[in-house]
Amino acid sequence: MVPKERHQELSFTVQTIDCITCSPVFRRPLTKVAGVVEVKEFPITNKIMVVFDGAKLERGRLAEEVTRIAGRAGLAGKIVFVG
Repeated sequence: MVPKERHQELSFTVQTIDCITCSPVFRRPLTKVAGVVEVKEFPITNKIMVVFDGAKLERGRLAEEVTRIAGRAGLAGKIVFVG
């Protein structure tokens, strides 16, 4: 179990008409990334939050992975990182 003080968050929105269908596109591969603790989806706002262990995974590397997954799913250019 990862100590909570090491938890960090990366949030992004997916600019599509219906994000309910895109949630599994991100959840499955992101949960396999070393250092990812949890993936939370908020379909009403098209937002996805990734909780990760900052000691094992850098925010920039995680953002690159999100962008790569989006590209493979046909969602290139539709990701907006929040905060």
